[in-house]
Amino acid sequence: MNPRVILVALLLLQCFSAFAVTSGDAVNFVVNSNNFLFEGETYSPPNVALEFEEKEYWVIPLTSGSKVTTYFPVEVESGEISISRATNRGVFEVADNLRNLQELKASISANPGVEWVFTQQYKTIFSEMALQLNDEIFQLNTVETTLKDEGMNVNLSALKSQLSKMSKSSSDLSEKISVASAAENDFVARPSLQSFEELKDSFESVFSSIDELNSDALTYISDVDKFKQQISVANIDAQTKSQLFSILSVPESIKSLRDYNSYSSQIKETFDSLIKDSGLVRDSLLDELENRFEKNTTYVLIWGDNEKLDKNSRFPSLFEAYRFILNEENKPLWENQVKVRSFEDNYSRAERFYNERNFERSQEYALKAIDDAIAIDKAGSIQNNPNTSLFSQDQLFLFAGILIAGLVVLYLINNRGKLGGMIQGKGDEIDVYK
Repeated sequence: MNPRVILVALLLLQCFSAFAVTSGDAVNFVVNSNNFLFEGETYSPPNVALEFEEKEYWVIPLTSGSKVTTYFPVEVESGEISISRATNRGVFEVADNLRNLQELKASISANPGVEWVFTQQYKTIFSEMALQLNDEIFQLNTVETTLKDEGMNVNLSALKSQLSKMSKSSSDLSEKISVASAAENDFVARPSLQSFEELKDSFESVFSSIDELNSDALTYISDVDKFKQQISVANIDAQTKSQLFSILSVPESIKSLRDYNSYSSQIKETFDSLIKDSGLVRDSLLDELENRFEKNTTYVLIWGDNEKLDKNSRFPSLFEAYRFILNEENKPLWENQVKVRSFEDNYSRAERFYNERNFERSQEYALKAIDDAIAIDKAGSIQNNPNTSLFSQDQLFLFAGILIAGLVVLYLINNRGKLGGMIQGKGDEIDVYK
């Protein structure tokens, strides 16, 4: 291939990867840039992206105590939340599987009576067990030779066959644990439905192999005990019997299988239960995510910028309309008081239903309140209506009285000389009737 073509492809790849959002970006988008959460709710930042249908998602769990309320799946490439219920069902399944595994291991760490069997330690335990069981075959040869020398006709081929089978099973089990451990690491590093199925299959293989090996071991122990019983009644001296019993003692690794099988059974039971329970509640998680979409839409409708209000009134948002229209000084001055009362009622109901988490009803009354606000603003206030007096009739009469009284006072002040002369002149007049 042309080196220039390769270079261009690499540059394009770098450009595309530069647009991919980080875990922190996804958290900020869900928690701070939108209004999906209620005050005081808790969430867990994701540390690994989940894969579903060849896309990656940052999945943010919204939690209440130890329970998940819902997940917010943010697509890594676009930085947008997935709104497809079908897609989210698959993403939620991957997220549940990862969380179940984490919870399972945490519970085992806190329980001293159970050990996680998918480790290098247990790989080594079963590898060494295979060698010990193989060595035990040679011990049976010794017992068989000794008894024949004592004149007993014995055939231990059945016991040897059991040991050979258990040795092979133990060796295989060691490899299965290695595969299961690798599958676990792969799933944790790159969670997907496919990697989980591989993990689950490998775990099941280990569970069943431990159970089968433990069952074979119990059968072998029972058969050895029966063989010891035959020796105990044989015509052999006590010292030889004691030596044979010592040789036939079951190795400690075989006895420990009971504990290993107990660990395996408890892990399997808890794991299966967690998977089953998460499947039962998945629909409720999906419903709650859709409910959070409605919450965000409702919040924006009430408190965010509103295009309809912005185009048809002076208010950028319903909340700003509420603050201005119902302000104590402004409220009585609006021309359309019927709409003012309707607006107050509708806004109050929108806010109440929002707080009650009934977002459908909240949106219904918010839309009505928006129409009310537009109608109120269109009608205007009393002081801006040229066809309507700014003051009431009583106020006008009062102002007219005050104005007349003021004019009288001014007239008296300006003509006080003339009025004085007129008063004195009246005193000098002769009464003709006197």
